[in-house]
Order: sequence, then structure tokens, then C-alpha cells
Amino acid sequence: MEYGDEIVRRARELAPVLAERAAAAEEARRLPDATIADLADAGLFGMLVPERFGGAGLGLEPMVAACREIGTGCASTGWLSVIYTLHNWILALFPEEAQREVWKDRPYGLIPCTLAPSGTAEPVDGGHRVAGRWSWGSGVMHADHVMVMALVTVDGGIEPRLFLLPRADVTVHDVWHTSGMRGTGSNDIEVPDAFVPAHRSVPLADLSEGRSPGAEVNAGSLYRIPLVPVFALTGAAPVLGVAEGVLARFAERMRSRVMAYSGVKQRDLMSGQIRLARATAELAAARLLLDGAVRDLTAAYETGEGYGIRERARARLVAAHVAGTARAVVNELCSAAGASAQFSASPFQRAQRDVNTISSHVVFDPDATYALYGRIEMGIDPDPMTLV
Repeated sequence: MEYGDEIVRRARELAPVLAERAAAAEEARRLPDATIADLADAGLFGMLVPERFGGAGLGLEPMVAACREIGTGCASTGWLSVIYTLHNWILALFPEEAQREVWKDRPYGLIPCTLAPSGTAEPVDGGHRVAGRWSWGSGVMHADHVMVMALVTVDGGIEPRLFLLPRADVTVHDVWHTSGMRGTGSNDIEVPDAFVPAHRSVPLADLSEGRSPGAEVNAGSLYRIPLVPVFALTGAAPVLGVAEGVLARFAERMRSRVMAYSGVKQRDLMSGQIRLARATAELAAARLLLDGAVRDLTAAYETGEGYGIRERARARLVAAHVAGTARAVVNELCSAAGASAQFSASPFQRAQRDVNTISSHVVFDPDATYALYGRIEMGIDPDPMTLV
């Protein structure tokens, strides 16, 4: 068995444990320390870290498979499995000195990243002074570093840049009181005023176009793939996993559930059988669509062909469609599971709240994503700040 397959197997075996911890994670509004340790021991966080730094140097396909398996157990854990694993890949796109600083003691960091440009940065000798406050800091409760996007004035224009800072340089504001995805601990990150040396920042344009400093020092096509298609497709994996987990629980519940008043078993009702079958087909199609898109993205850069703007927009289209399908299936099955599935101890209602929350992420916004693809398909350039 290849190492990537082994990590996927470990993630699959870990999923039931994560399901048991889901309520505690939601109550604490952060993942248990034991979960972080388990994910690290499974080899997840270092999957995309270059081998020369002690990572596995694997590709996107096993990462997507592993994060989908984790999502079947707990949506918050699935999302942070993507966050921590993917952001180590982003670190591999920074100048080599930054990579050495973070990975000097272990082959992964725990790094939230906020891509909304909610801060400003002023060029100074040797780097920038960064200030601002950023929302949606998923994973900040266990972080050792953070990445934040800030706007820099360069030659009269505005340049978005991604900055890497030690956790000690930022303030975390406890604001994550939400209906869903509570276990992600996605609190606000504030940088009152901090100096960031030049090797700890990279222009967003370099990340978006696959021409980052890290692409020059890390061998392999993985580090030349543009940011947004990777983020969109990997982010969809745990969302799909949540729906697959709900489908499995629904099938199990349906076998023994007796309908109120009629006394008929739900397994014998055509309505339940139809919902089960339709959800199975829809999620199987979504999985094929996602896996195919990840495979195509990987192959395009392995062959040197690369992606143009149309292919990048299609990656977002696939991610949004997969997330939307997962959301629709979860809501349908939770409705068909009956009113008792809404008790606070039920995993159904938690999964429903979680998937409705995470699928509202800007990268999965169906209207914006469908409009983006349609616009590009019609030969109209997207707005410069569009995530594509």
C-alpha cells in the first residue's frame, strides 16, 4: 500500500472517533487537543510538505480523499483537516527562508489563513509593517503561525500580499458564536502593528498564477498549481464527506425506524427508499465530478499544460456544485429522518447546521460561481479581485 493510501485508511478509521468527539468540539468551539494529535499522527498535515523538509510530498488526490473521510465523522474536523494541510502547501510557495523557519522542528505547521484583504501593509526597510483585523480565522485556536492578506500601495497601485506571522504577534478575538461549524474556532485575528520581513510575504498574483518563490525551490508540479483551484476543490472534499456520513446514518436509521401513528417501518416505505437511492446517486455523481476535477488539475501541471482562466473558473464551478449537492442532500435526508433527528444530541441536526454554514463560504457561493463561469465562457474578463 502506498503512503497516500495508508493516510486515507487511517483517516477512515479515525472518522468514528471524530464523530464521538463532535459534540465536545462544538461545545468547546474548538477541536480537542487529542484530535489535533490524532490528525498529526495519521500523517495528514505533512501530506503536501516537500520531502526535503520531512514531509510526504504527496499530491492533491490522496489529500482530498483523506479529508473527505474525516468529514464523514465531523464537519469541523474535516474543514480544519483541509485548512492545516493546505496551508502547509501554501507555505511551500513562500521564499525558502520562511519554510525553514516554520518547519525547522517538525514537518508541518498549524496555520490559519485569511484571504480577505482586511488589512494594510506599508513597505519599510527589509519588509512591511502590517496592521488590520481579519475574520474567519479557522484553526487559530491551535495555531503556531498565521497568514493574513493585506493591501500594499506599490507604484501608485494596490497590491494584495499574503503575510506570514508567528502566533505570538497576533491577538485572537473570541467572536465565533455560530449556529454551525462551531468546532473550527474561526475567531478574529488582529495585528495591531507588526514588522514582517520580506521573506515572509508573497504577492497574491504570484500565488494565483503559480509563479511563487516556492515554485522555484521546491521540485514538482504540485508547487506550480495556482491557489484558487486548489483551495476550492480541496475545500469541497469535507463538505461532500459530511453528506456521505449523513447518508450512511440515514440508511442505518431507516432500517429500524418505526413511523409514528402508522407503526410502519420506514425501510418498507417507498418514500424512504426513493430518498435513499436518489441521495446515493447524487453523492456518487458529485464524488466522480470532484475526483475528476482534482485529477485533471494535477495532470495539467504534471504535463506542463497548465490552466487558463476558463479551466480555473471550471474548478470553482465544480467545487460550488459539489458543495451545493452535499447541502441539498443533507437537508433532504435530515427532513426525511423525522423530528427526533433535531434533538441536540442527534448527529443529523449538527451535520445539517454545519453543512449549511460551510456551504455559504464565498468560494462555494453558487450564484457568484455560476455567473463567473458563464461570464468567462462568454469571453468577458472577471473583476480583478475575483477569486479564480
